[in-house]
Amino acid sequence: MKMHENDFLIAIADGRASNQELERYQQLRQAEPRVELYVALLRATRARLQRAAAQQPQAVPASLLERIRQQTSQPANVIGNLTRRWWWVAAAAAAILIVIIAPWRSKATDFREESLQNFQLIMSGKLSVAKASQNFDELVAFFRSQGVTYNLVNVPLRAQLVGGVVSEHNGTKLAHLVYRRGDTLIYMYQAPEELFKRGILALPRSVMHHAETGEWYAENVAHATWMFWRVQSVYCSVVANVPKDVLATYFVEGAI
Repeated sequence: MKMHENDFLIAIADGRASNQELERYQQLRQAEPRVELYVALLRATRARLQRAAAQQPQAVPASLLERIRQQTSQPANVIGNLTRRWWWVAAAAAAILIVIIAPWRSKATDFREESLQNFQLIMSGKLSVAKASQNFDELVAFFRSQGVTYNLVNVPLRAQLVGGVVSEHNGTKLAHLVYRRGDTLIYMYQAPEELFKRGILALPRSVMHHAETGEWYAENVAHATWMFWRVQSVYCSVVANVPKDVLATYFVEGAI
């Protein structure tokens, strides 16, 4: 399907422009340099929308999208009109970011609930390791290459390390590890204390005391066991489909 002529600046931002549209864009940049800022904003907005949608999809009001489309229409008059309306398009794009990002930022994510959800995704095959490795140091190197900057804890487990995957919360890259003991998968989520202090991640009230003292905590939740403890400035969460007394035996004595 051929893109509507009025959307050629969006096509530029998306990298889908034809040679004719690229030539037209170069002419427009010479006549009005601020159009380059507008296109850069569209690109940044698109990237932020994609990242936000992966975290917490939110509906963007159709009326707002329609107004943006209207503001980028009438190509014959773009040069004359761009000076007085480029700022509105920038504001509208920023408004989309607020619609999608604000709920994600304004409410802390429950560390336990996210751990349980991630575990179910792993069990269902919808989430898999991005780096397969049985070597913890090799996996740490992978995490570092993906932007994980906080210290990671090598927890002595009577289980085989399978690999890991990286997620992101408000610009902070986070490490997730998967272990296997026989037919049992063990999921571990490690997050820096900083995210809890900033209100990006949160613990259930019943667990806060354990975070302060460093004592380990375990409970049975929905046919699985969730275990939590803190090692210095790292919060560790573990989920497995075994009773908590069984999961406790998977840890080497003195590990937690």
